[in-house]
Amino acid sequence: MIQLKADNIRTAFGALAGLGYRPTVPVKAEQFADEAQRARWIRDKGMQVLNFHSEHYRPVTVDVFVTEPFDFDGEYEAAMQGELAPGLTVRFVSISTLIAMKQLANRPRDLDDIEHLRMIMEEKRRK
Repeated sequence: MIQLKADNIRTAFGALAGLGYRPTVPVKAEQFADEAQRARWIRDKGMQVLNFHSEHYRPVTVDVFVTEPFDFDGEYEAAMQGELAPGLTVRFVSISTLIAMKQLANRPRDLDDIEHLRMIMEEKRRK
């Protein structure tokens, strides 16, 4: 999840491009940074996320929400942190927030993910 500020969007597009990721539809960072344009995509196309794909990492797609589905600053502060790779610490939203995000996306794979995430939450409650 990225906070939808123009500088953040440009940085994210650049970082994803550096890993070989490209939007699946022809969208430039400047277009995505335009809040009014994103609102039109939501209204006219029902767009919830912008998908990125990479020839180098075919099984791993990256989805960027076209709106911030929660209070970004609050979630950022509450996020779990973990080392994704040596020297690369990243933040992860809570499972309940991830479920809410997947409910908004509402794609078949997200609905399947929700089921599994709820099972993980239930396991954690039992411990």
